[in-house]
Amino acid sequence: MAAAIVVLGLGACSTESKNDAQNQVSNALTSGQQALESAKQSAGTAIDQGKSALFVATFRGAYAPLAADRDDADIEKILTTTCTEVAKGTDKEAVEKEIITLAENNGTVPTQEQAGHIYELAKAACP
Repeated sequence: MAAAIVVLGLGACSTESKNDAQNQVSNALTSGQQALESAKQSAGTAIDQGKSALFVATFRGAYAPLAADRDDADIEKILTTTCTEVAKGTDKEAVEKEIITLAENNGTVPTQEQAGHIYELAKAACP
C-alpha cells in the first residue's frame, strides 16, 4: 500500500522530483535494512533471560556457599563473562580460572572440578 502511494506520488512529480523521491525511498529502505541487520546481530549475541535465570537458580542450588549473600547480577556476571570468553575462543582452562575468581565468595573458593561444572553450565546458556 505504501509503495503504491509512493509510486502514485512519483507519477505526479517532475523528473528531478521523481529522482529525489526515489533516492529518499531507496535511502529509507537501506537504513531500515541496516537497522534490522543490526538488531538481528544484537539479538544473536544476547543471553536469553530464561537461560540466565536458570543459570542463577542452578548456581544457587548447586553452590550454596558460593551464592550466599550474592545478588542475581553478581552471579549473572559469571555467565556473561564465560559467554564472552567462549565466543572469543579463549582456552577452557583460562576461562575456568576466571570462573574461580568470579565465583569466589567471602573466602569460599570453588574447586577446579566445580569451576569445570560451572563452565559447562554457563556454556550451555550461551547464545
